[in-house]
This record gives sequence, structure tokens and C-alpha cells, in this order.
Amino acid sequence: MKPLEVSSDYHPEALRRFNDDTAEHEMEILLDQDVYRHLRFKKPGTGMYYFDIITTPGLLTIRGDMGTYVFSREHDMFPWFNGSYVNAQYWGEKLQAIDKQCGYREHDESLFRQYIFEDFWERRDEYEEAAAIWAEIREGILGRWVDRGSASACWELMDGFKSHGFTYSDAWEHSFEKYTFHYLWCCHAILSGIKHYFEAKAGVDVEAA
Repeated sequence: MKPLEVSSDYHPEALRRFNDDTAEHEMEILLDQDVYRHLRFKKPGTGMYYFDIITTPGLLTIRGDMGTYVFSREHDMFPWFNGSYVNAQYWGEKLQAIDKQCGYREHDESLFRQYIFEDFWERRDEYEEAAAIWAEIREGILGRWVDRGSASACWELMDGFKSHGFTYSDAWEHSFEKYTFHYLWCCHAILSGIKHYFEAKAGVDVEAA
């Protein structure tokens, strides 16, 4: 497969990995009857990083080595997905089924830490005891042995913190999640697979660089 090119710099690591993982993949059209399609992409002789794209009226399923996801939006899902970049958020709103092991979104402690840093930096001038507040944040929220491994743990840390009038309001409204790598990989696989399909239907050499 030739490398997927996109019009945005969203998710560059997922794009790079997808292109590396599928560089020697070939497309096989197993079924192609109107909106009933079954495409397979794999490297000959191995199932590593293989994926299938299957469509029926109103549904698109991607399944394979990197997980299974089912989307629903239009009668024919191929034109709907055939854009210039992966829109992970909008596509995610159309998910009907999510791989139980690979997931869709996951907690990211680094996003929580980033929020704590940035929030304090923005509000520090409002408090005379800013240095003392920061010291307590470092020990009580960002401490080495403090549990930040889940969303609920982070919310509880924020909700329970009070220092010199400094508190966190509506802690439970904050999200510290990111898209899972497998979900992003599969999104790039969908976009790439559909482009290869349309190029093949148009008589374009899909293996050309």
C-alpha cells in the first residue's frame, strides 16, 4: 500500500505507525456489490496488522489485528469516510460498537498534570499565598505516590483540595482522556482503505508511490 497522506497534522504518530505497519499490505476485494463490500488488507504470508473493511447498508465495520469498531451514519458509508483527514471526534460520535480490549478513549495522567499546572499558573496572581498553595499542590495532588491512574482518582484529588482559599470547582466536569492508539490506527486504516478502493475502481495503480 502506498502511504496515506492527510491534509492536517492531527495524530501524527498514529499516521506514521499506520504507514509503517502497512507498507507491504495488499488489497483484496472479497465482495463488491453496491454497498455490500468486504475488503481485506494484509501483507502476503502473515496476518500481522491485517484489517478488513466491511460495509452493509448504514454500517461500516473495521476488524483485524488492531481491533474491531462499527460505525453508522449514511446508507453508503464509503463516501462519508472518504475525506482528507481523520476526524476522530466526529467519527467517534458515530460509533455503534467499540472493541472491548482496545477501547475508544482512555484516561491520560499527563493531561491531568498539564491541567493542574496550567490552571494554577492562570490563577496564581489571585492569591497572596501562591507559593504555599503550589507547595501543597505538588505534595497533595502531584506527589510521587499519589494515585492519578483513573479519572475518578483525579476528580477526588481536585474535589478534596483546599489551600488558602484555593479550590477546584466542578471537578467532575473535567475530562482527562485521549483517543486510544488502536482506535486512531483503525481510523487511518479506514481512510486509507477507502482511498485504495476508489483508486482501484478508477483504474489507478494503488501500489504506485
